[in-house]
Amino acid sequence: MHIPETLRAHALSHYPILHIITHDDAEVDTLITQIEPERKIIEWNMARGLVRFDNKQPLMAWCDLAGALDNLLDQELTHHFIVIRDAHMGLRDQPLAVARLKALTTKILESTEMEVTIILVSSEKCVPRELEKFITLFEVPLPDETAIRTIITEYADAYGVTVDENGLKKLCLAFQGLSRYEIGQLINRGYQKDGMIGAKDIELVQAEKSQIIQKSGLLEMVKLQENLNDIGGLEKLKPWLVQKSQIFSNWPAARDFGVESPKGVMIVGMPGCGKSLTAKATASQFGLPLLKMDIGSMMGKYVGESEANMRRAIAVAEAVSPCVLWVDEVEKAFAGIGSGGAGSEVATRLFGYFLTWMQEKTTQVFVVTTANDISALPPELLRKGRFDEVFYVDFPNEQEREAIFKVHLQKRKKLTPDIDLQKLAKATNQYSGADIESIVKEGIELAFLDDCSPLSTQRLMQVIASTHPLGMVMKDKVKQYKDRFAEMKIKSAS
Repeated sequence: MHIPETLRAHALSHYPILHIITHDDAEVDTLITQIEPERKIIEWNMARGLVRFDNKQPLMAWCDLAGALDNLLDQELTHHFIVIRDAHMGLRDQPLAVARLKALTTKILESTEMEVTIILVSSEKCVPRELEKFITLFEVPLPDETAIRTIITEYADAYGVTVDENGLKKLCLAFQGLSRYEIGQLINRGYQKDGMIGAKDIELVQAEKSQIIQKSGLLEMVKLQENLNDIGGLEKLKPWLVQKSQIFSNWPAARDFGVESPKGVMIVGMPGCGKSLTAKATASQFGLPLLKMDIGSMMGKYVGESEANMRRAIAVAEAVSPCVLWVDEVEKAFAGIGSGGAGSEVATRLFGYFLTWMQEKTTQVFVVTTANDISALPPELLRKGRFDEVFYVDFPNEQEREAIFKVHLQKRKKLTPDIDLQKLAKATNQYSGADIESIVKEGIELAFLDDCSPLSTQRLMQVIASTHPLGMVMKDKVKQYKDRFAEMKIKSAS
């Protein structure tokens, strides 16, 4: 059932309060007028108080929501919709407004003659505990692919231009996650730019989505410099990522063929062994923006604020899809779930919401989750269906260490035929990728201080001799990690 029919059914069944969650005021106005066109509509908004719904002209001197509801309690309402715009601002921390809204609701329910429905409209959920049993929530969905195709076609017809099928498919994918208003504005901008509507307008879409991320303040847009060639080793993980990137880049055809949308990958293992680098290189390989989510920063001080932050963050990620969403050190956010206490309860709810989203998501958001201590993670997170695959990253073997030395020396233009990569690799057993990078950087620094002498194998061996690798420093912890990974039979990335 479409949302106008659903709203109408609830209004006719005398549900007292319908709460519509949306950012698009124009669209919700259209929805409300479609419910029962013959009903009179009174609106309250923060800017002007009680106004006429059709033209937003004031009906009386401005008053806050509590004052407006007091006025409405004294009126003889018979066949009305009462629209409360930006309800979250009018009701939050306003006990008098909540009390009067409850009184008005009770009056509506007790009357046999009043056909009155209160409609709360806001960009976020606002359900005071005193009104929970009276409120029915409705979230206005963003346009799906069919609706987006219709919008593009309507604009193209209005402008008298033709959009080829390939361009139409790419635009439909790029516009996913945007509202009708945002799609219309971007089509207008694209047309004004060159008199056409097509795939080349996707650059404008990506710029708009970047703005959405910055304005949200919940996700970080990570600048990409790394690619898969910057990663030494991981020869099983890298081809797997290439395969998934090919699905993403040819998604319309893959979907039509019956391929399911890739969900994501969890990468677990030793600190400093390239998990974060892999997340960045994944986005480069996919040719998509990389968004970083810090679940710890989602925690708010008010009841329900943490869950609202998580919902908003995921909504932003879906709005800018296709994208790669990187959830770093996930074990820190979800450790201790079920241990009791207020913090644990919040973490448990966040975890449940994240799991449900991972299981059911259909948008083009490829999730890369990284973790060091897998023993701290709830087992539900590792179950098949959440991620396409879970990979374990161990300390690099000799061949991989040689490749890592080569990558870092080439990156700094210090790789010469005189440097014995094989010797360096043999001398660095139990060294992480980060340890090896640190050795190269320190060797270059010492060479500079020695009258800019050439970097040599001997100098790098001296640095190695004075380095205490992570594998030795964390010997006991590393053994615990390895035993746990072996017990769970997680696929090796190498």
